[in-house]
Amino acid sequence: MNPPEGQSVIELERRIEELEIRIAHQEYALEGQGEELLHLQQANTRLTRQLLELSERVQVLAAQPASDPADEPPPPHY
Repeated sequence: MNPPEGQSVIELERRIEELEIRIAHQEYALEGQGEELLHLQQANTRLTRQLLELSERVQVLAAQPASDPADEPPPPHY
């Protein structure tokens, strides 16, 4: 295979090497992004679970009748 006119084999090899380096960097970056996405999905799942638990607690508290403030013990500073 003959190189295109005006390009030497050495120049073509240099371009191929540069492309291989760029691909390696892109693969590394893509792998890092995949790991970060996994961590974000796990955090999102955890936070969603916590939000649901808090929502359930609020619903339970809202369903309870309000207590009489007179039944509350006095604050510790009294």
